[in-house]
Amino acid sequence: MKRKVATILFIIIDIGIIIFSFLFVAWFRSGTLKIVEKYSNSLFVFGAIWLGVGLWGQKFSIKLKYSGRTFAMNMLKNDLIAVAVVFGLMVFLQKFYYSRFLVFSTIALTAFLEFLFFVGLYYALQFHKENASYATATLVTKSPKLEESFSDRFIRDATKVVPRLSVGPYDPKFATAESESIKLSLWKNYLADNHNLFDFLNTYLNLEDFSKSQTMVLNSETLYNIIGIEPNSQQMFINLHRLNDFRRINEYLYKVNVNLVQGGVFVCCGETTTQRRNRFFRTLTPFLGIFVYAVDFIIKRVVPKFPIVQGWYFAITKGRDRALSETEMVGRFYFCGFDLIHKDEIRGMMYFILKKIKPPSTDPNPSYGPLIKLKRIGRNGEIIYINKLRTMHPYSEYLQDYVYRASSLQENGKFTNDFRVSSWGKFLRTFWIDELPQLVNFFKGELDLVGVRALSEHYFNLYPPDLQELRCRFKPGLVPPFYADMPRNFDEIIASERNYLLSKQEKPFATDWKYFWKAFWNIMFKHARSN
Repeated sequence: MKRKVATILFIIIDIGIIIFSFLFVAWFRSGTLKIVEKYSNSLFVFGAIWLGVGLWGQKFSIKLKYSGRTFAMNMLKNDLIAVAVVFGLMVFLQKFYYSRFLVFSTIALTAFLEFLFFVGLYYALQFHKENASYATATLVTKSPKLEESFSDRFIRDATKVVPRLSVGPYDPKFATAESESIKLSLWKNYLADNHNLFDFLNTYLNLEDFSKSQTMVLNSETLYNIIGIEPNSQQMFINLHRLNDFRRINEYLYKVNVNLVQGGVFVCCGETTTQRRNRFFRTLTPFLGIFVYAVDFIIKRVVPKFPIVQGWYFAITKGRDRALSETEMVGRFYFCGFDLIHKDEIRGMMYFILKKIKPPSTDPNPSYGPLIKLKRIGRNGEIIYINKLRTMHPYSEYLQDYVYRASSLQENGKFTNDFRVSSWGKFLRTFWIDELPQLVNFFKGELDLVGVRALSEHYFNLYPPDLQELRCRFKPGLVPPFYADMPRNFDEIIASERNYLLSKQEKPFATDWKYFWKAFWNIMFKHARSN
């Protein structure tokens, strides 16, 4: 059934591609409307032949057991057969007066767009299949873990720096009496050309307690090198190759986690987006570097997060030289069961010392794409899913405990200096752009224009029972009373919402009217923002 639905959907998409290609080519010719009228019947015949040959040749059957090259060659074969049939029919019917530019260009553009879409879709599905056991990368994130995050709270003074937490060396107290310590080998052999790294490890690890026979040191992004290692057999694992070149980062981290004993240490490195930008500025000058960095950011950070083009990206690059923020790296570490002991920048790379604290997460859908859906309590206690643009770095929801340890809470229950908010996320929050997808909820009738903020189950349960009951009588709103009253702490938030809802019970329209314009004034002239 799913295969039939997929085939029908692909046919509809292909029809759209054919029509778009024809209209696009006709637009470049004078008398576009006359061309459309003259060739409309011929376009119908061409489309029928193109689709018929595609169905006969199984062009719309994306079988992942085939290689990408086999799939692409099958598409090319189908298109060549369709072209042969079209030209054969033109010769048979003696349609020699047809514009060669229009015919050839429509065929070429149709084949090109088909190739981009369907082969890109093939690689996107292949990527999804390969990573199904290690978290998928989807356009929309809808994960229970998001509900534990403060991503729906107002955050001030966001910084880009992930804080360091450790104050002394980590001493796992592994027994090494019967085997040689790894310390001397690291100094003389593995890190002989990078004593800065050795000093960093020696400062924050008691290297005497790590056995040489239970320590592995590599400089490779290849997963094959660690697949055959016995589980729970290593005290320390060091990989000197940067994470940016790993084809499947999560799968690699999963395997390392499995291979380490509880409390074992993983040392790795990566180039953060900040270090990447500084490298461009240093080698290309800030003037040229800013343009190169912008293009690099789009291709190697934005593109991998969108379906279809994501498939093309990983097929072409094999995942190498990916742009990764420091927050995303740390989020992936916690997602895969590690705790950050310490980090430091050495020779333009950020090095991390991590400790295995638990098995990897089984959450199949961590935040990665541009859209998120947040589970919220709606009217009558019904569950609704609020749409928002993601404003935090990928995998930020797994850093909740880390943020608690690194930050103090402000009086209004917000995090101070929450590094999880990205720079573009801060911009989106400042101008309310991240809230725009909630208009979908508004038009679906799940939200009112003015109303209390839709809360997660966790925050809803913190409210007094009488206010919970009162809240459930009304729809949540796009513009909450928070922006009208500007409460400073949780108790004031409770009082603000209670006053608003009691007033709305008596005078619904008048209350919303008053609160809307008061919130509008605070937002426009007192700079009330969601950041």
